[in-house]
Amino acid sequence: MATIAFATLGCRVNQYDTDSMRGLFLAEGFADADFNDAADVYVINTCSVTQMGEKKSRQLIRRAKKRNPKAVVVVTGCYAQLDPELLAAMDGVDAVVGTNEKKNITVIVRKLLGHEAGGTIQAVHDVMKGDEFEEIPLYPSAVEHTRADLKIQEGCNNFCTYCIIPYTRGGLKSRQPDAVIAEAQRLISYGFKELVLTGIHLGAYGKDLPERPTLALILRRLLAETDVQRIRMGSVESLEVDDDLIAVMNSSDRICPHLHLPLQSGSDAILKAMNRQYTKAEYKELLAELRSRIHGLTISTDLILGFPGETDELFQETMETLEELKFSHIHAFPYSQRPGTPAAAMANQVDSQVKKERVEIVNALSARQKDELLAQMVGKTVHVLIERQDGTKGEGFSENYERVCAEGLTEPCEGAIVPVVLDRADNHILYGTLKEDA
Repeated sequence: MATIAFATLGCRVNQYDTDSMRGLFLAEGFADADFNDAADVYVINTCSVTQMGEKKSRQLIRRAKKRNPKAVVVVTGCYAQLDPELLAAMDGVDAVVGTNEKKNITVIVRKLLGHEAGGTIQAVHDVMKGDEFEEIPLYPSAVEHTRADLKIQEGCNNFCTYCIIPYTRGGLKSRQPDAVIAEAQRLISYGFKELVLTGIHLGAYGKDLPERPTLALILRRLLAETDVQRIRMGSVESLEVDDDLIAVMNSSDRICPHLHLPLQSGSDAILKAMNRQYTKAEYKELLAELRSRIHGLTISTDLILGFPGETDELFQETMETLEELKFSHIHAFPYSQRPGTPAAAMANQVDSQVKKERVEIVNALSARQKDELLAQMVGKTVHVLIERQDGTKGEGFSENYERVCAEGLTEPCEGAIVPVVLDRADNHILYGTLKEDA
């Protein structure tokens, strides 16, 4: 029995793609192995959002071959799509598989194991020419969490000036609604209590399909046609949060009261340079409306710091915006030049040390705001999906996506959702006890 090991860099969609590929191999009799151990096949699912992601991808490729010089090494993901020639030329790489060729990966690997390839295989095509959603069922044994990602959308049409993703994932591709529901029903039948709707541009779901289904429609169908206990959404652009989506979120406590809404900058000048199609005032207005209409809602965000032209004054403007908006968490990233994107050629590039310092400043603000939020939650009851349990103690995430450590678990609860009364917060984690009448 051949063994296969995976390493994944980048976003939640990349993790989903790894799980789907792992499932294809497990279904064909491969045995799952740890990437740190010797294996017959290594698959590196790469990221190209930043230069650091590409550097780490190359490091993982070299590490795999050192662990087993005779192993088959396959490189896939966004970096593989973006620069297949470079990766194919790396010592030890046996195949480069593009972002919309994952369904063929087991065939490619079997050719390599059987020495039928006769050289490095490149299975990469032009994703800009338009494809349909790549339908790969998710095998439950391949999922590493007690919650399951449900990928419903791929690609992006926005072309923000800093972003390489449209060039590596192609344009918008939505999964057919009936296929989404069928996949959800299958995952629920295997025992998953929480589904996380995932995509590159999740809020644009359905705009490429003739019937023009929406994210709100998918949520309604999941509520009506499945008995899933909890639905969570991945990142959604603020422009796509409309009255219909708010209404469906309010219609059921099975939809988690948490949204991840990328802000990217708190300066209108920088937002315009980024080709973000909203203003700071519009974003603030949306958050105020959301918080007034959805009880218990928490909002997290993404931020890019040191974008070309971001002066000290514009950075201070962003800091003032962040102070006002009070996110549950801020994912702060230093701007990374991506060759081929408009921002890479812009004037007034910001020094790397300045970018690093700005990220540290924002991280400190995020930590303080997190502590303030958690302090407000002490004394309340939350519902926690237990991911790990050790005796009477367990940990997992609440409905508003805060990590909780729970005590008083009197029976096996891993994979179950249990009510927990919160009694303290420490080091950005909530602690509590299983509610007695649970």
